[in-house]
Amino acid sequence: MSKELDLSAAENCVCFNLRWVTRTVTQFFDAEIRRHGIRPTQGSILASLKTKDSWSMAELSDWLGMDRTTLVRNLRPLQRDGLVQAVGGGRGRRVELVITAKGRKQIETLTPAWKSAQSAVVKTLGEERWSAILSDLEKAALALNR
Repeated sequence: MSKELDLSAAENCVCFNLRWVTRTVTQFFDAEIRRHGIRPTQGSILASLKTKDSWSMAELSDWLGMDRTTLVRNLRPLQRDGLVQAVGGGRGRRVELVITAKGRKQIETLTPAWKSAQSAVVKTLGEERWSAILSDLEKAALALNR
């Protein structure tokens, strides 16, 4: 007989548990990807920038669900290392972000490590279960983002 989940108990807090799991998974991916010189968040930025010719700072921030100050902090090393280029800007002007050829090469280099980490996590959860979790998380995000 299954025990009913006590949603008022601190240990069942949705926010705490999602953040805990997210930190754990991020640390796992970080261990796999860091040897390529970037962090998982920066890899997500590069992968996103690769999907179209240019992004405004606002578009990329919204797409990643990342506030702009966090995005700027993660972009600095990518720009410093020549993986991303910012075009425009200045007082109130639009900043366009573009992945460079070096950035595209970096994505190619780290993709096997990312795929390995991705496969390990999906294998642990089970592909069907991960698919269901992903679907449920997307539904929750859409419902909460109204």
